[in-house]
Amino acid sequence: MALLVPSSALIVDDEAHIRSYVKLLLMQLGVETFYEAGNITEARELWQAHHPGLVMLDVNMPGGNGLALLPEIRGEDDEVFIVILSAEAQSGTIKEAVDGGADGFLRKDRPREDLIKELEGIFETEE
Repeated sequence: MALLVPSSALIVDDEAHIRSYVKLLLMQLGVETFYEAGNITEARELWQAHHPGLVMLDVNMPGGNGLALLPEIRGEDDEVFIVILSAEAQSGTIKEAVDGGADGFLRKDRPREDLIKELEGIFETEE
């Protein structure tokens, strides 16, 4: 098994400290280029401009829900990794994320080591 880690990522979360934390986790895995958005409008603009290999989407943000952007991104690119971030893991939200084409669902409140392992599992390939 090998890891297919994308070189670029868009991190979408309304909390700057969460974006910074996720960026540190992804840097540890080898992601090199980052774009950060604090809301859905910024996220859509950055996605259209850069088409990164990974999109980390928060669910609950002022002015929009990350799950609303999920099918739009998936519809444009079926190769991009899309991971949903949330502080809560309600089964309906997880089902909506999976049905929308998300590659993973991460709880933001999990220990760093757990998040790294979960991300590695998402990036694992059969090469």
